[in-house]
Amino acid sequence: MLQAYSINVDVAADSIVPFNNVSVDKGCAEELTGVGTIELEKAGIYVVHVDASVSTATTIQLIRNGVPLPQAQSTGTSLSFTTYVQVEGNNCNCNCRTSPVTIQLHNLTGTVFDNVNIVVRKAG
Repeated sequence: MLQAYSINVDVAADSIVPFNNVSVDKGCAEELTGVGTIELEKAGIYVVHVDASVSTATTIQLIRNGVPLPQAQSTGTSLSFTTYVQVEGNNCNCNCRTSPVTIQLHNLTGTVFDNVNIVVRKAG
């Protein structure tokens, strides 16, 4: 399980939301790489929960491997959604033929995030 968050972060329009802090990092199925990308390393279903509060209304949307997920978005000043992401294969050091599935949180309009939180947990 991975829980990451940021507090008082200014995010430009059409940008990836950064996660500057990790509060829980248990296991090796989910990994925060850089400040805005989470790699999903093992095959299975992942539960992704996002919640945030912002200074001015915006829309956030989860992106999987560069593709926006229409079911994983929220609009307003108090934002939240929960969705599932399927990973078909394992990405490990011994399997150089696969790339990890990546997820990112996309911000559509510029705003200051008072707080933003993401929890990613492998469900199965």
